[in-house]
Amino acid sequence: MTTPAPVAARPASPRAPAADGGEALLREALSKASREVIEKIAWEVVPQLAETIIREELERLIKDRETQH
Repeated sequence: MTTPAPVAARPASPRAPAADGGEALLREALSKASREVIEKIAWEVVPQLAETIIREELERLIKDRETQH
């Protein structure tokens, strides 16, 4: 009788439950989602804020220049 060849162990699935109950995966997912939300907000807010600051500074510089002449 022939002995069957040993079956290689399946590699652990990347989604296999971790010893911490999946907390590490949850933290990673939450971190990614947080980064995406923060980046989206930054792309919406920063350009508008920069434009406002630049316009105010230009107005101030123009007024300063006019008062010097």
